[in-house]
Amino acid sequence: MGDGVMTQWWQQRPMRLVQTNLREIDVTADPDRFVESLKEFSANVVLFNAGGIVANYPTSLPFHYRNPHLTGDFLGEVMERVQAAGIRLIARFDFSKVNESIASAHPDWHYRSFKGESVTYNGQVHCCLNGAYQQEHSLEILAEAASRYPIDGVFINMHGYEVRDYSRVVHGFCQCDNCARRFAEEGAGALPRSLDDPSYPAYLKFQARTVAELFQRRAAVVKDIRPSIATCNYTPSGTDIHRLESGTQMADGIPDFTYSASHHVKMVTDTFAGMAVSNAAVHFVDFPIRHAAVSPHLTSLRLAQDAVHGGWLDFYVLGTLDGQPDRRCFDQVRELYAFHAEHERYYTGTRPVSDVCLVQPPSRGRDSKEFLGVYRILAENHVQFDVISAKEATRERLRGYAAVIVPAAGIDIDTDRPVLRTGTTSTVPIQGAYFAIRPDDKKTLTGLDDLDLVYLYGAFEPIEREGDGYLAYIPPHMFGPPEKCYYTEVTDIPGMVRTPDGDVVIPWNLGTHYEEYAHDGHARLVLAALRDLLAVKPSLTTDAPATVEVSTRDNPGAGCRLVNLVNVTGQLGTAFHAPVPVRDITVHLTLRRTPVRAHALRSDEDIHLAIDGDTVSLTVPETGLFETVVIEYGEL
Repeated sequence: MGDGVMTQWWQQRPMRLVQTNLREIDVTADPDRFVESLKEFSANVVLFNAGGIVANYPTSLPFHYRNPHLTGDFLGEVMERVQAAGIRLIARFDFSKVNESIASAHPDWHYRSFKGESVTYNGQVHCCLNGAYQQEHSLEILAEAASRYPIDGVFINMHGYEVRDYSRVVHGFCQCDNCARRFAEEGAGALPRSLDDPSYPAYLKFQARTVAELFQRRAAVVKDIRPSIATCNYTPSGTDIHRLESGTQMADGIPDFTYSASHHVKMVTDTFAGMAVSNAAVHFVDFPIRHAAVSPHLTSLRLAQDAVHGGWLDFYVLGTLDGQPDRRCFDQVRELYAFHAEHERYYTGTRPVSDVCLVQPPSRGRDSKEFLGVYRILAENHVQFDVISAKEATRERLRGYAAVIVPAAGIDIDTDRPVLRTGTTSTVPIQGAYFAIRPDDKKTLTGLDDLDLVYLYGAFEPIEREGDGYLAYIPPHMFGPPEKCYYTEVTDIPGMVRTPDGDVVIPWNLGTHYEEYAHDGHARLVLAALRDLLAVKPSLTTDAPATVEVSTRDNPGAGCRLVNLVNVTGQLGTAFHAPVPVRDITVHLTLRRTPVRAHALRSDEDIHLAIDGDTVSLTVPETGLFETVVIEYGEL
């Protein structure tokens, strides 16, 4: 959150949201019981299906499909009751599809595949962002709902260019006449039909601009009716509450990224000052498995990570809370929400205390693993870091860090801070290759005494720049049969270079290596580069195991520093079990203000502080799922 005066409701504190993604049949539920179930979870915000694909109120608009199970005004009845209970309501809309009974008369609204065909899925026709339904009629729906009901916010689901259906079948970039006309007006020619099409880069910019423009128009409609209506979306443009999801994508491979919720919240709070972030812990397993839940310990982990990094708590279920056939996590979620409600002042208005900045590359498949791998190395080794998107990583924003990490080749960052760059644009695979760590390398790079090489399994693009070279490239050699497994050549080609301007370049996908195989040698190289080449002096050290995430945040309003520990010992491959309690974790940190007291919120006990100059040491007796130690400052 920003340093300025916070006047809007969504900026005043991190909220506790429950999303009940209602099915058509759920409008027959008892409104009183629906709101009581929210109160049992200590929720103070509900994300509620209002309209778009299905209108859960008696709409007067002929192009807005009314829920066939609706007999009264379910939205109105719930709205009245949540207001009385002090719970805010964010109305959910989805304009990506229209019921075929309406869409059949409006072919110009339809998305068109590469074959020129419209796409219908379970009776819902995909609508193009540039068609009249999304461009014009969606605004009328928003205006109708916001005028009739005192809603507190609007959330637009699937706002953008959707190319996949719910079975994840890809139908390609929309080829409808509206898209072709608008794209031609850009002077970019015909619409692309593949990622290799020459017009594809221009099409990406066209998509980004038109998506942002439409969301800003939608936001303006509701803000003109009532400025206190918050806008909520998956993208930052025009958004008050940036929403993200930590959910399982079975088709994309498992296990889940351990730090998914931490990453999502940090990416927003570190990048966009003053923007609220609501990262959903998705209850169900995946789209085809919406009625079965993930492990309750995975849900708890996601919510704990949301909380400690300054985000909202956000629990997302299909249907009503009472209608869940899998309720294994309910006790844990209720307990976490109640705990947050009791201690929310400590998690309000916090800001990170970080030594380095990890730049989030644009969303591209090749760079994604590189980023996640470097993220894991930093988190597992308790490096204090922020995450800032590449687009927002300006010279001014980066000035306060000891170093900046850019885990992607080809991204230019304007900064006067030392930079560690990893990754390559090459796609030529290499196997049977290594990098030798020579005795001369170890005179500078520490922590490598018992390691004389690391492996390369991927692409390598030697850097042709002046500077100090480290790690000697060992070209591919025979790796079978074992009698022939030896190398005879160690080149002078470096695998790590410190340039004359003080930056460090690792021109191969070290982060991807770690994300895929988690080899400790690769992690040690990153730590050595930060410590020995970029001279990063950590503001926090700890003996916590790699399976405990440790982060610190300042809370100016409460006059304290938070030390947060999140226990991920429960993850075992694809399974998430109850975390094993970790005892007697010692933390040393640098403070510029005099601490007077420390206490642990979860265990509700005082923590002894040892002070040596500006270094403060403490020991946390036990960390279950998570613990937050509050270090209270003395008077200024």
